Amino acid sequence: MTTDSPPWLTKQTANDTVHAVPLDDGIVHDSTPDCACGPAPQVAPGGVVLVHASLDGREHQETP
Repeated sequence: MTTDSPPWLTKQTANDTVHAVPLDDGIVHDSTPDCACGPAPQVAPGGVVLVHASLDGREHQETP
């Protein structure tokens, strides 16, 4: 990830679920699986990460 990338917020909402939410995005994201952006689940050690879609597409340009 480059240092000029917009920031992300990670938030654990359940014992095995973490949300990766883009900050400074064009919409307000809910930390729920029902967020309007349609977060994509990714299996991670110990649980699931729900990666929220940003309007600028940054999740497709960055590596985890």
